[in-house]
Amino acid sequence: MRIHRHDVRDLALSFGLAFDLRRVTQAGVALCWTLVVLLGVTGILSWRVSGGQWLSAEGLIGAWLAITGSSWGPGDLLLWGCSFAGWLAGFLYLCAPVLRSAALDVCRDERERNPSIPALNRQAAFSPLLMLLLPALCFLLVLLWSLLTFIPGMAGAMISALALIPVMPVALFGAAFLLAGFAAAPMMPPTAMVEGRDYLETVSRPVSYVMQRPGLYLAYWAAKLGVVGASALAGGAVLALAWGMVAGALWLVGQHELLQATWLQATVSGDPEKEVAPAAFALAVGAWSTVFLLAAWLMVVSLSADLLIYLLMRYQVDGVTFDKITVAEERLQALKTAVDTAEEAEEARQRFDAAQAKDPAPTA
Repeated sequence: MRIHRHDVRDLALSFGLAFDLRRVTQAGVALCWTLVVLLGVTGILSWRVSGGQWLSAEGLIGAWLAITGSSWGPGDLLLWGCSFAGWLAGFLYLCAPVLRSAALDVCRDERERNPSIPALNRQAAFSPLLMLLLPALCFLLVLLWSLLTFIPGMAGAMISALALIPVMPVALFGAAFLLAGFAAAPMMPPTAMVEGRDYLETVSRPVSYVMQRPGLYLAYWAAKLGVVGASALAGGAVLALAWGMVAGALWLVGQHELLQATWLQATVSGDPEKEVAPAAFALAVGAWSTVFLLAAWLMVVSLSADLLIYLLMRYQVDGVTFDKITVAEERLQALKTAVDTAEEAEEARQRFDAAQAKDPAPTA
């Protein structure tokens, strides 16, 4: 049974919550999705720049220069924005079971319940994107105002200046909501996993918490960065010591060439035309696999800290303790099924028939 203090000390739980194989595996799936998207985007750009060579060194350099060196137009911005939104939706959808599992562990001390609920996963995936709708509408109004600047002469200047008076408050409101929404976005997926009601609550509740207690929210975020940073140092130290033991064992048995070849393969600094020993390649793949595992574990620490920050903000603002979490199965059990309703109707009919037989109505 977990003992919650309902203060910043509870953020230390995120370190322990990461030692769960299912959560780390699910976080690894989300990382694989990220790698697939990155490889797909860079591969397409490399293929276009290098003239048909997939992920060549020249193509990768040209793709990077194409992204950073060229001027971006509205079409480019829309394309990259849609690509980023697609990646983010898929990433958050895959991360949602990690948050749900951690929420059940923290709130109910349960680990066996299925953490993947498609409806809640969709709320977690699309809520940060739906948050952008209101600022987008405000920007659309500003965009319509900008068309007035095409009116020539003094008349156009006066019309655009006067029209800016009602438009500017809308722009300020949209900017303020966008800033608060970006700050509250890490709490939106945890809100979906804990509350599980609708998209409006998933967006509005975290934004209201940030606007009501911004200083407390920043303090929790500072504590989260401290926990994640300490976890990264601890995990990196363990990983370095483990591979140091492997390197020491190879050195002691005289496998100096294998050790050097593994290092060159792991750091991608070897001669690509030189034949690589299978053992060196396998060890290099193993090294990068452990780095990937460390990244997935740190993802679970970060996601668990986001969940705890939401629970702490909910407690500080609304006074709701950690043990309150929506479980759909329990809500469904409280509702009567069709069989239960039919049985109650049959019992009511039998009672009515018995009453009629005992005290029949007088006939005219």
